[in-house]
Amino acid sequence: MSAVEPVAGGGSPRPADADLTARARIRYAALELYSGHGEDRVSMRRVAAEVGVTIGLIQHHFGTKEGLRRAVDELVVEQVVAALATVEHTGSAVEVVAARDAAVRQMLERNPMLVKYINRALLEPDGRGAPLLRAIVELTTREVDSLRRGGHASTRSSDKVQVVRTLMGQVGELFLEPVVAAIWAQIDGDPHECPTIRITVEER
Repeated sequence: MSAVEPVAGGGSPRPADADLTARARIRYAALELYSGHGEDRVSMRRVAAEVGVTIGLIQHHFGTKEGLRRAVDELVVEQVVAALATVEHTGSAVEVVAARDAAVRQMLERNPMLVKYINRALLEPDGRGAPLLRAIVELTTREVDSLRRGGHASTRSSDKVQVVRTLMGQVGELFLEPVVAAIWAQIDGDPHECPTIRITVEER
């Protein structure tokens, strides 16, 4: 996979088009359009126009619009996997977990379009975001299990709670930060003094 670099000012993980195949350019373009406008408001024709290809080529690679959405979901998961791969399993269990959480969070902060896409997908009332959520949870479950078996993560809490804790640390705070900022603006708070948010997940 090409190096993940955001385009200037766009907050997108899309590398330079010259480094991508047509299939990859279509996926990245769909991610950007879906994150900005929502899938329902973006036709395959619009994606084709954005990339400069025919609808037939999109259908060749992805079949249907649902197939294109699944491919975009896979792209999001690939970005998380790439971020995790940058962290070495050295140091204490606490340090390893903290480094992995930080790597994912920093990747998402550099690429706000990913956050917007995940947010839109998970908040869709018709449940179409369920496959993406399931893929992210499955990835996190595998990662937590591997870390626990390798002695790189604490086993004091249950593995299920640890999965929730991991995801809340990596993405939960980013999702809620805009809400905090909106509340802060309503009470005329200085934007530079807007409080940060920290989520704590406790086992019952």
